[in-house]
Amino acid sequence: MLRQWLRNRMPSQETLREHRVLALFGERLLDPDYWCCNRHSAAVAVAAGLFAAWLPLPLHTLVAIGLAVLFRGYLPLAIAMVWVNNPLTLAPMFYFAYRLGAWLLGTPELVFNGSLEHEALAMAVPLLTGTLLMGLTSALLGWVITRLGWRWKVQLAWKLRQERRDQR
Repeated sequence: MLRQWLRNRMPSQETLREHRVLALFGERLLDPDYWCCNRHSAAVAVAAGLFAAWLPLPLHTLVAIGLAVLFRGYLPLAIAMVWVNNPLTLAPMFYFAYRLGAWLLGTPELVFNGSLEHEALAMAVPLLTGTLLMGLTSALLGWVITRLGWRWKVQLAWKLRQERRDQR
């Protein structure tokens, strides 16, 4: 049911071909492998989307698409995972990443007094350190959890199928 709902809402190949921002990826986006969900492609997509969500850059979705294309992930899931980073979660995620980066680098936390522009350069290195570490960590955890969850689901289906056979 969910699969059918997603399939009905997917953009057509013509829409993708005509989108000028996605033209950056060329005809590769039209490869059916990027639109087929299996254990490998789902795990790669989750990892790509979670990594891109932590980056303090605009256009997270393009980064996720690029990583999914590079590692052969399921594009719709990679795009959906980017939206972990949304207007409600953006500030807490980056604040946590900044604090983590400052702690790892041993730099004192900045006390903001006035304009953020003056402190932006001093804040950039701890923020990038924290976001890269959190991006890699969440990507790895997302990949492992997706692989294990998929395996668990398949094993459960096999077990239920075996139980139904035994009841006959």
